[in-house]
Amino acid sequence: MLKLLKELTEKEKQIRLIVGDAQKMKVLQDWLLTELAYTSNAIEGNTLSRKETNMAIAQNRTIGSKPIKDYLEATNHADAFKLVLELSKNNRAVTEDDILSIHKQILKGIDEEFSGRYRTVRVRISGSHVIMPNPAKVYKLMPEFIKWLKADKSFSAHKAFAAHLKFVSIHPFVDGNGRTARLLVNLILLKNGLLPLIIRPRDRKQYIYYIEEAQLTQDTSKYDKFMITAYIRSMNTYIGMFDEKVPDIQTNRLLKISEFAKEAGVPVSTIRYYLRIGKIKPISKTDGDYMLFSIDQIKDIK
Repeated sequence: MLKLLKELTEKEKQIRLIVGDAQKMKVLQDWLLTELAYTSNAIEGNTLSRKETNMAIAQNRTIGSKPIKDYLEATNHADAFKLVLELSKNNRAVTEDDILSIHKQILKGIDEEFSGRYRTVRVRISGSHVIMPNPAKVYKLMPEFIKWLKADKSFSAHKAFAAHLKFVSIHPFVDGNGRTARLLVNLILLKNGLLPLIIRPRDRKQYIYYIEEAQLTQDTSKYDKFMITAYIRSMNTYIGMFDEKVPDIQTNRLLKISEFAKEAGVPVSTIRYYLRIGKIKPISKTDGDYMLFSIDQIKDIK
């Protein structure tokens, strides 16, 4: 754990240099609109791909036969992240109104009755042994949570992760708790000169497991390790985007699936079919979970 904390501190120094560069921040914020919407929504069961998420956000387009709710979740999350970016610019501490505003944006047009409002009913998470607080207690627990946030003026990424765990344990809303919790963590990180945490969809089971374990046992060590590891991975992604020493994908002739399909002269669906039946395998993956192929693999397709 000490090794992880040391690495975390070193990465934070590099991230603060990126945050201080307005041009780099503009590039990152545009990218994060889609990436955070895709990853956070996917954890909650949203069926949109990255491409579909991006099309919904950037072009307000829907394709295929996916539920309209999934597209609304994409655009809502992007707008909620824009709100987080605005809130991160002020010098005051996070308030209940901030959290309610974020949640209201998350459920806009999906569940207007409960958007931006604390729950008044009992909730249970399917498959979980954790018992959430009585709804009457939420109105006491949330002000206490805000008071806890304000009490310690010092900052660490670890505190942001602790805030995430406390928030999901209160579970103040009928729906949208996870997405709001992840945006809250990122609001705290951004307010303190850092960049957002990205939880990969493929880590969903671990993520949920370690949260539940911490809730049931009060031992947060595995949860802390998971969150710190995920944040170091996120920071490596940001640093890699602007590191001139990292070879460009095209220069190295490593191609994403759409580029690989184009070079091979076949539809992406054909590549996906070959992947499914085991005829071809990606040689690597990016931190963002994109499959990468070598130009040399085109002969296998031919």
